[in-house]
Amino acid sequence: MDFLIKFQLNIFAFLVLISVYIIICIRSKITNLSCKLLKYTIFATASALIIEPLTWIFDGTSFFGSYFLEYSTNFLLILIAPVICGLMLSYVDYHLFKDRNRVFKKQFYMHFFLFTLVILIINIFYPIYFEVNPNTNSYSPGDFLWIHTVIITLFYIYMLILTVINRKKTTKYALIIFGFFFSLPIIGMIVQLFEIDVFFSWSSIALSILVVYIFIESSNGETDYLTRIFTRMSYEKHINYLIERKNNFEIIYIDLDKFKQINDLKGHLKGDEILVEFSKYLERAFFPNKMISRLGGDEFMVVDESNLDITQAVNDLYSLIKSSEDPNMQKLKFSYGNIKYKEGMSLDDLYNQADVKMYKNKNKTS
Repeated sequence: MDFLIKFQLNIFAFLVLISVYIIICIRSKITNLSCKLLKYTIFATASALIIEPLTWIFDGTSFFGSYFLEYSTNFLLILIAPVICGLMLSYVDYHLFKDRNRVFKKQFYMHFFLFTLVILIINIFYPIYFEVNPNTNSYSPGDFLWIHTVIITLFYIYMLILTVINRKKTTKYALIIFGFFFSLPIIGMIVQLFEIDVFFSWSSIALSILVVYIFIESSNGETDYLTRIFTRMSYEKHINYLIERKNNFEIIYIDLDKFKQINDLKGHLKGDEILVEFSKYLERAFFPNKMISRLGGDEFMVVDESNLDITQAVNDLYSLIKSSEDPNMQKLKFSYGNIKYKEGMSLDDLYNQADVKMYKNKNKTS
């Protein structure tokens, strides 16, 4: 019972991880590397949450095999830390670059795992990280265990640097979430460093996984996978909400001109790059509007609730397009149609009227 009280954080964190894993299995209909990496991280962290109490249970005990159990559990607990770091970094890397081959080439960032494994094998003969007294079966940290802690901390810092350097490849929202993903384990290590009886190190990683699952994995349905702006479903939900509340708003329906030619002549990869860059310019030109969505293909919708000067916003958008370093982007043109909501209008009414105005605009410029 004393151990249950002592490790209640571990128990709670373990149950959280099991719950997240079950939810992932139930909700994830399509298998992808991102989901797999999160599952592997859950397995590794859950293992650490189980192994940590065992190191304390076997410490100082005397029965057949007790020395082996005490030594092996401490061995595994130290070894599992770089595994979790590597998996977490692989998850972030894949989120940023969307490149499965890149993660494989990086060998899932398991270099520190191999380094730790070598040190721990040497540790069996020459104590470096820890020692277990064969007579008393008691654990004691080695003189160089601090190196392990420093390297793990540097690993998390590297994750942060990688994310900041490549911040343009993701959203500000994701950057904030990944900030928690990195900082919580560091906080956990610092807390346990000063309060040895507070077992928060591994629990903090479980909390990080929960945060990432809730705010990154579970929210993917609201944002477009390519452009990271809202989806058509999110747009329609928001419009229906505004109509129910009878709020004043305006929609701006935007369609790129001759976008098919870019795909045909330059390839779909270049087309995707154009869509991503155009989406970022939309967010800047129509700031502070939050609801900017991609309806599909090269069609976009802005919902304005701030009485924005639409003509000025459109001019700002063209200025941003002209400032692009990509010659293909500089030549990009678009047509738009804007409609203000009037009481009694439905979602379809708004879309159809904006669509008519947009095509009139397109016919004038073609």
